[in-house]
Amino acid sequence: MSFFDKQHEKESPIGKIRAHIGTFFYFVDLGKSRFKNKGRVGDIFEDMENTKYLFRQATSGTIYDFKKKLDYTLWDAAVHKYTEDLAELKKELLKAVDEGALDKKKTPEPDEEEEKEEKPKKTGDWKADLKGEMAEAEEEKKRAAERRKEEELEREKKLMEAPSEKLDEADCRELWRIMQGLEREYDEMNHLAEEWFAIHGKGEGCLGALVMMTLLPAGAIYGIWHLF
Repeated sequence: MSFFDKQHEKESPIGKIRAHIGTFFYFVDLGKSRFKNKGRVGDIFEDMENTKYLFRQATSGTIYDFKKKLDYTLWDAAVHKYTEDLAELKKELLKAVDEGALDKKKTPEPDEEEEKEEKPKKTGDWKADLKGEMAEAEEEKKRAAERRKEEELEREKKLMEAPSEKLDEADCRELWRIMQGLEREYDEMNHLAEEWFAIHGKGEGCLGALVMMTLLPAGAIYGIWHLF
């Protein structure tokens, strides 16, 4: 069973908190996978995944009271860290939406009236009119072939280009969906933690020193994490 397992957590305050943490990191994993090549947004999700040990340690208690105790120092550090991460994600989303709006303004919608090409006028001579229609149909076939050729060249060009780090409309909508899930679970876990601290007190926490792990290189953090 994984560390965070919503279905198998006991119906205890700490178990419920851990269940919400598990769902929170489910959304983190979704974001990490979807936006791994999307610049700053991908980096934020990667960092969120790499520092989830803060929640692990904050909800582990000791070997004598496993799953029954919250370490306030670590919980406070985790809340501070992930509050900043969620704020950064929102900032990047708003930035991408604003940039998308600007791009749309730079590319004005084509004027339908300008796109309409003047069709040959009827002369009243059915033979001349028919020849005119046939000539127009031939010209339209040529224009359609040229458009297809241009579209194919554009597709080939895009395939040769490096993936863009910019968020398009689909990215922005998916990021917003993931953020809603993150914020919902985050609010729930914090609400439960506040209730627990109100009853049991905040104290210092026997694992408070581990907060300093946030200042260590990733390799060192990984090694220390396996000691617990």
